[in-house]
Amino acid sequence: MKKVLSKIKAKFSGKRAALLMAISALAGVLVVGGASADETGSGVQAAVTGALANVQSESLSMISAVLPYALAIVGSVLVVTIGIRVFKKISGR
Repeated sequence: MKKVLSKIKAKFSGKRAALLMAISALAGVLVVGGASADETGSGVQAAVTGALANVQSESLSMISAVLPYALAIVGSVLVVTIGIRVFKKISGR
């Protein structure tokens, strides 16, 4: 059993796994929404719209939480890189 699970885990590692999880989550939303939808499909539309709105709000909150740290790291890397270039020009190396 462990061999089978390790083969499955190895097969679906990385980006493929994320894509498959996203597709399965969307399919689950569609199935749940489709089970309670009327003939026009408004239940499916409402479920997908609600799910995507939730993803959007969570993504924006994640970006706003990480952005200050990312800017500080990128700024530090730029300062060091430019400082090394200037030092090389001044020292003639």
